[in-house]
Amino acid sequence: MNYRYNVSCCETTSKIWTPSAIDCYKLGCRCSVCNLHKAYFENSIFKCKMKETVIELVRKLGAPNIIEEEGVEDE
Repeated sequence: MNYRYNVSCCETTSKIWTPSAIDCYKLGCRCSVCNLHKAYFENSIFKCKMKETVIELVRKLGAPNIIEEEGVEDE
C-alpha cells in the first residue's frame, strides 16, 4: 500500500493510543488548532510528528475508543 505520509518513522512509537495522540485525532490532526503545536513547534526548527503517529495508529489499531466524559455523573 502507498501512504501519503512516511509512516515508517513512527512505527516503533505507534503501539498504543496516548492521551496526546487521542487529542490530535479529535482535532482532525489540524496543527493550527493544537495547543501542543502552538507551544512547542510553531516557532521551532523541529516538526511535530504526531500526525504521522496518529495515521500509523489508525492503520494498525483502528480509531481510538473515545469515551465522552461530558455529562457523566457518578451515582
